[in-house]
Amino acid sequence: MSLATIRRVCYGSDMEMHQVRYFLAMARSLNFTRAAEECNVTQPSLTRAIQKLEEELGGPLFRRERSRTHLTDLGRLMLPHLERTVEAAEAAKQIARDVGKAQVAALALGVASSIDSAVLEAVIAEVAAGLPGFELSVTSASSAEIIEGALSGTLDLVIVELPDDGPDRMEAWPLFDQLYYLVTRADHPLAARATAKLADARDEPFIDWGGDAAERLLAAAGSVGFTPAIPHRASGPDQVCRLILAGLGSALMPPPRGDDGRLRAVRLEDVSISRHVVLSAISGRRRSIAAEAFVRASRARDWKGASVV
Repeated sequence: MSLATIRRVCYGSDMEMHQVRYFLAMARSLNFTRAAEECNVTQPSLTRAIQKLEEELGGPLFRRERSRTHLTDLGRLMLPHLERTVEAAEAAKQIARDVGKAQVAALALGVASSIDSAVLEAVIAEVAAGLPGFELSVTSASSAEIIEGALSGTLDLVIVELPDDGPDRMEAWPLFDQLYYLVTRADHPLAARATAKLADARDEPFIDWGGDAAERLLAAAGSVGFTPAIPHRASGPDQVCRLILAGLGSALMPPPRGDDGRLRAVRLEDVSISRHVVLSAISGRRRSIAAEAFVRASRARDWKGASVV
């Protein structure tokens, strides 16, 4: 089944939400009787709903072997997509319930400078469309500075690269893994390679952005025996790309978004740099309507593979 077909099935109008909920209950228990009890319906009703869902999806979701029941390959494939479908529906309902509780729904969001994602833009648009009075304030800085803002109470939610020694007070929801590449101009000698070694760029001037990139670069270069020159700095991905195109050097960063033929993202073969990106908040701190809506909308989205590509 193609990704386009999965999207059509999950987000089309033919599939009823109660069928999805019955499927998820069955996937958890792998027992028709217990799943029917959980959903507060008769077993024949649950069975018919799942059969109708199987007809819509074009194949069996469960394999029945005597007293044991298992998910089929199709069932395992569809499970995460259908889970997100229900989460998105619940998030929309909660936003609707929250509307009217406050005339102004303010959110102070911190986003690490090294993070750029189209999914983030979609989440912001979804919350803004569904929450009247939504007022968003976005702060961009290094992950360490953003986390400090959350701890001090100036930021409600933060999206950062997960630190190795993060504060215990931080509650984190995984979003995606961010991969770092050597990004340079298309006419750079290293740009013609499918892969390169970071050590091959030991004489290259590098551009830092937001502090996180310099930290990753220094650690990676140290592991292969050199200290890079970092004479230039910029505040975000667009500014970094602008300096690269101006011929000021290269950068260690995720691949730039879009299809700019003037830039190349070269995978490094002697070092591998990957950081977990998370949505985080202070554990136990009461969240506003806007913050709750943002968390729900974010968790209902598929962020994997969503770093700038």
